[in-house]
Amino acid sequence: METIDFLAVAQVAESMSVAETIATAAAADKFAWYDMENIVVNCSALLLLLFLRIQHKSIRNSFLLDQKLFTFMLDLGMLMCFVEAGANSWNYRALFSAILPNEVIGLYIDRSVNMVLNIFYFGVNIIFGYVWCLYAVHKMYGSSRRVRRYAKIICAPAIIALASLLTNPITKWVFSIDENNKYVRGDLMLLPAIAILSYLLFGVIYINSNRRRLNKYMILPMTAIITPIFIGALVSFMVPGTAIIAMVLTISLVGLYASTQSEYAYIDRLSGVYNRRYLDDYLTSLNENKRHKEKGTTITGIMVDMDKFKQINDNFGHHMGDDAISQVGSILRNNLGKGTFAARYGGDEFIIITYMLDTDSIETLMQHLTEVAKERNASGDYPYVLDFSYGYAQFTVGKEENCDGFMKRMDDNMYKYKVAKKAREAKEAEEKANVQ
Repeated sequence: METIDFLAVAQVAESMSVAETIATAAAADKFAWYDMENIVVNCSALLLLLFLRIQHKSIRNSFLLDQKLFTFMLDLGMLMCFVEAGANSWNYRALFSAILPNEVIGLYIDRSVNMVLNIFYFGVNIIFGYVWCLYAVHKMYGSSRRVRRYAKIICAPAIIALASLLTNPITKWVFSIDENNKYVRGDLMLLPAIAILSYLLFGVIYINSNRRRLNKYMILPMTAIITPIFIGALVSFMVPGTAIIAMVLTISLVGLYASTQSEYAYIDRLSGVYNRRYLDDYLTSLNENKRHKEKGTTITGIMVDMDKFKQINDNFGHHMGDDAISQVGSILRNNLGKGTFAARYGGDEFIIITYMLDTDSIETLMQHLTEVAKERNASGDYPYVLDFSYGYAQFTVGKEENCDGFMKRMDDNMYKYKVAKKAREAKEAEEKANVQ
């Protein structure tokens, strides 16, 4: 039997031309190189996602819905690494038909595995896009109830696309596996791609149409992570079998993770403005900047204090006090121009840093913020009343060793304003009582 096999091989070899032999060897090398590239790319992506998964698991606030959704996206990304590697490597392969005695049964198993892997491949992509949209909705509003409502509203594309995939072994509408175990596109091959891209576009449009509700520091990262996914989907469509989706998902998730960690490090979660740490780092960096020292750059700091904050906590509870802090943060985020930013200094005190220097501009800004607060009070949506006291001071880079004096001047001026305001309100109340 062995002699016959060797003779058959020799006869086949003799019947092949030199060019055919070289072409066959080149094709074999090409497939071997492709398999190696496929494995390396997906293993690299898997290791990155696994690292993020371990890091993310240690976060204390992982019980929050946005953290759960992000964890689920990480899990989907890791699953995609396995599925993509398997789907790309199994195409054309005949593993079971080569090792099983019955070649027909072996080929049937090979084709079935190829079919299942490709169904998972498209399915995971669709679910990822769907979860990404829910994550974007939660980032906008921070509301689990709204996420549940949107989960029902936007589920139709996912249901239709997943249904077409689950029925695909019978219908062959999306794709089929031919007798050589080769993936072949079907008439509805665009359906999963349309579902995925519709979710990505919905996320981008939703973020930009509701950008006032999102910290402006997160708008660009939240939108930018869609770019590699979109490019990856386009490349995968143009060049079927390219091992790229898992990697671009990983790039997007790594970018999103870095952005959220930056947000947690420098953004006050309750108010949505910068925190004390960022304020300190900013002022220290500014004061040590050689170029600003040479120019003698001057900035204005405005300390904003919420009036009667203790009464809000005492009369309506601390949850309403937190809501008041959140409302002030929203007012500051949405009403400060370019080059001006706000930070929560501590408790009910906020700091605005601006390059405005003239008194009229500063007073106009504070008057505008006060008017916005009055409009909210008049809406009747809140049981408490928002009002501010403020004091401002200026700081010239290079003239002071540190910013301690700068902060003290703001605090002193704010206290003087508060005392004068209380005296003025008391006088007005007395005059009103005398008139009655």
